[in-house]
Order: sequence, then structure tokens, then C-alpha cells
Amino acid sequence: MNTDKKPISYSYAFSFMDGMAHIIRKSGTGFINKYGELAVPCIYEMAYSYFDGLAMVQKDKKNGFIDKAGNVAIPIEYENADAFADGLAGVSEDGKWGFIDKQGKLVIPYLYDGVNWFSEGLCGVFKDGKAGVIDKQGNEVIAFGIYEEVMDFNNGLAYACKDGHGGYIDRSGNEVIPFVYDCKGSGLFKEGLICISKENKWGVLGKDGREVIPFIYDDMAVEFSEELLAVGKDGKYGCIDKQGNTVIPFIYDDLRNFSEERAAARMGNVWGFINNENKAVVPFAFETVYSYSEGLALVMQKGRNAYFIDKNGEVNIALKRSYNILDYVKLGFLGLAAAALIFMLIRALV
Repeated sequence: MNTDKKPISYSYAFSFMDGMAHIIRKSGTGFINKYGELAVPCIYEMAYSYFDGLAMVQKDKKNGFIDKAGNVAIPIEYENADAFADGLAGVSEDGKWGFIDKQGKLVIPYLYDGVNWFSEGLCGVFKDGKAGVIDKQGNEVIAFGIYEEVMDFNNGLAYACKDGHGGYIDRSGNEVIPFVYDCKGSGLFKEGLICISKENKWGVLGKDGREVIPFIYDDMAVEFSEELLAVGKDGKYGCIDKQGNTVIPFIYDDLRNFSEERAAARMGNVWGFINNENKAVVPFAFETVYSYSEGLALVMQKGRNAYFIDKNGEVNIALKRSYNILDYVKLGFLGLAAAALIFMLIRALV
């Protein structure tokens, strides 16, 4: 791995999304492009990654949206704002949430105490401690008060909570998967399969609620990816296929789902990447890694160096962590502590 590229200064960094990667410096937060150029200066107090060409940013404690050139596309004037999804973004004023379109027009008024993301034309929203579902015109399609939580719709189904238990409903609010599962989140309904937990064990259901893979796992990714699913059992991780057969053996201390033909895996304290034949394609040499996204993966070595690498493990963009005042204080304290320890050892030996 060639690490000779001139590094970009950063404090924190995130994966590429929509062609841009979010980085944080002491001066604020901004974005780099795939050429390693600072496309949006680090002048914002907070930002979300780009979705559909726009990124939510915060400045002077107000929120708005910028385009990929860094131009303000929707004025930075909202109390709170969320990312765009399905063409709409949640924004709030005076503690109430509504939705705007990409032109910044308020299309659903400020009526709600909290909102999720729109998906498939529907969105779970909250009012007076109760969840309901609205469409893009703001019409109530599933009444408030039946469910405590309604998550995003995916292939016509949404995970919901009722009376402390989880299940799935369709677009009309009809119960499709009974409410007998743990109310602590669930996976997406994709390719006719649902990853879900029951009594703190994870398994997989079919759309009809039939158990496809038994509830024997301690941990599980939210969905199958590239025909495989990362699962954990007895402190080790591996991957299974849609029939529940072990494809990647349970030898890893942590394992993420496959993304772009690579899966991030940890052995001991170091991370690397494997392929679907369980061969290491990027060496186990990193302190932290993020999954591949848009052809690149963010990896961090112990110390200050980090890199965006391609699928062959070659460096495309180099980063170097810049320490802030608190970091220097911590380092100084550690240095003093080490010096004091050495002094005491010398005293003890004399």
C-alpha cells in the first residue's frame, strides 16, 4: 500500500456518499470529493452526508441545505433539519416538525413532535407520544395511537411496535407479521426476508411470517447483502446464506455485511477485508475501518494516519489527524504520568 500521497488534515472522517465524503476539522465540518479536493470548506458546525445531491448543514445554530458546489440551495434558517429522502426533508420550527421539498417549499405543515424519513411515499410521524403514518400530501393513512413506533416502509412493509412488542404492518396498517418479537428494532424487508429478534436471539422470517432461519444468533446484520448475512454466535462472527448454511466460518471477533464484494472483518484488535471465499484481500493492519462505499473504504491506522483505499487496497486519498487543544492536553498529561512513573521506578531501584 503506497502511503506517499500528500495527506489532508482532518479530525474525523466518514465514508463517501453521493460522491462526497464528510470530514471534520478544528475549524468546522465540510466535504471532500474523490479527487481528494476540499470541495466544501470546513465552515459548518454540523453536517449530514449528501443525499440526492443535497447535504444538511448547520451554521450559527440554524440548519439548511447546500449543493455539491457548496452553494446554499435551501436557506440556513431552520431550527432543526433532517436529510432528504424520497424527495422530502423534515424541518422544524418552535419544536414542531413538517416537511419541505427540494425547492424549500413547506409541503407538510409544522404539526408533529418527531418524524422519520419518507420511503415509498409514506412516513412514520409522532404526535402527543403516539405514532401514525402520513403520505406526501400530509394525509393520515394509518391512525395515531395504534402503534408506539413505525419505521420506514420497504417493499410495502414497515416494522412497528405495539404494547412493547415488534411486528410488521402493510401500507394500510394491517398486521402482516404478528407482534410477538422484540421491540428494539429490526432489519429491512428485502428479497422476501426479514431479520428480526425474539427473546434477545436473532433469526430470519419470510414475508408470511414463517421462520426461515432459526432464532439462534446473538447478533445479526439488518439485511442480506450480496446473498450473505453477517451473524454473531458465542462471541464469534461469520456469514450465512439464505438457507442458513455457514459460508464464512465463525472465526472473526467482528464482521460486517458484504459491500462491493468486500466485508470488513476484525481478528483481535486489527481490521482488514475479506472476499466471499474468506480470503483476506486487504491485510489485517488497521485500528478502524468502514465498509466500502462507492468504490472506496475509509481505514485508520493507529496514530494519526487514515486513508481512503480502493478494492485492491491502494491509497486514493491520504488523511492525517490534526490534534485539538484537548488532545494536546491529554497527550501532555500522559507524558507527565509516564515521566512520574519512570521517576518512581528509578527511586525504587536506587
